[in-house]
Amino acid sequence: MKLSIFARLVIGYLTIFILAMAVSVYAIVKLHQLQSVTRSIIVVDNRLIDYEHKLSEAILSLMMYERKFIIIKDEALHNQFILTSNDFDRYLDGIMSVADTAEAKDILKMVKKNYQHYQSLFTHEVEYSRTGQQYSVDKYKEEKENAVNIIMEGLKKLRDYNQQNIYDKVIQLSQAEADAGSFAIVIGVIALAIGIMVSVIITISITKPLSLIKKKTREIAGGDFGSDLKLLSPPEIAELAQAFNIMCAKLKELDKMKSDFISLMSHELRTPLTTIKEGTNLFFEALKEGEATAKERRLLTIINEECNRLINLVNSLLDLSKMEAGMMVYNFTEEDIASLIDKAAREIEPLAENRNIRIEVSSNGALPPVKADIDKMLQVLRNLIGNAVKFTPNGGSVQIISQAAAGKVKVSVVDTGVGIPKEKTDIIFDKFKRATIGSSDKFSGSGLGLFIVRQILIAHGGEIWVESTLGKGSTFTFVLPA
Repeated sequence: MKLSIFARLVIGYLTIFILAMAVSVYAIVKLHQLQSVTRSIIVVDNRLIDYEHKLSEAILSLMMYERKFIIIKDEALHNQFILTSNDFDRYLDGIMSVADTAEAKDILKMVKKNYQHYQSLFTHEVEYSRTGQQYSVDKYKEEKENAVNIIMEGLKKLRDYNQQNIYDKVIQLSQAEADAGSFAIVIGVIALAIGIMVSVIITISITKPLSLIKKKTREIAGGDFGSDLKLLSPPEIAELAQAFNIMCAKLKELDKMKSDFISLMSHELRTPLTTIKEGTNLFFEALKEGEATAKERRLLTIINEECNRLINLVNSLLDLSKMEAGMMVYNFTEEDIASLIDKAAREIEPLAENRNIRIEVSSNGALPPVKADIDKMLQVLRNLIGNAVKFTPNGGSVQIISQAAAGKVKVSVVDTGVGIPKEKTDIIFDKFKRATIGSSDKFSGSGLGLFIVRQILIAHGGEIWVESTLGKGSTFTFVLPA
């Protein structure tokens, strides 16, 4: 009988918990010991090293200032000697406050005594120099050198003592680490064996089936319902997989029904809509030749526009059905993208002129030819330029900018329209999705245009994206391989 996920997790976690507690108790004891020694090195020994270095530099500076002063009698040098002497006193007080052994303290007392003697000698020399009294320069020089030598020797002893002290403490740390390591190896081997066994069981029986379900979920999100899931897993996941398979079968059936319905209705609607449009055109021509009221003309104009809209919608649905069935046929030839842009722009110019919208076409240099299906690429350009005009207020402008870049052709359609909210820019290329913005509700659309545009560009080896600022306009950009 297979254990449930809960039972497996309880057994695994309980075993690991017991081992972890044993290791934790021992680790706490050893860590306390390590912490104590480490703190001593960081707080005491490192500070002793730092103070010893500062004291050595200070005593050398004092010698330099006092010797120069004796020679050239510059008061600035005497002032520098006093400042450095104050630093030496501060460092000496600091190092004596952190010294934690009798030997270190004895060395520092000897240093302090000789430093005071050295300072006293220099003070007397300064007095003699200022009063002009005669004194034995060589004697004072010799005594000062002796005092400095004793100080330097004391600091060297302190440095050697401190280094030995650090070494001894490191040995203690190594010993504590070795003791902890021996214990950790024994417990680690046991924990590793149990952990591997528990991990393998959990990974095989839980993680792997869930990964397969996750992968299948992504495939369904992409519209691929594929085959059923067949998993060897604990009872809970097996039941989930069975429910997942039932859901996939239902979704597959619904998707086929939807596609068949859209394809059938599109074909059925296309012929009568075309007939209605032709009949409307005949009526409209007859009314032009005869007498007709303004209301009648307006009504026929509305009927004609609605017929065009319905025919465009049916054509989009047919294109969608072909794309989803993998039956869209492309006839690739080498084309001049600039001429296609000009053609699409000229077709939409009358609509733009009625609303006083400027359409500007520009190219940054010569464009290389691209492999494209003329009709499909014109469909892309008409859709993008038409949308730009549709969503641009009267008196605005639409720019179509093309350029060659890194072996590709880049085309941007820039408008001064209502813009698109940032949270909507990722969904407008999906099926039946539109970015509805305030007053833009009055603009009708199926939400298929940009989806079809993206599919056509992907089939051409290109890509498309949008950059938009709400209230300022949008820039739709696509690239094609040259």
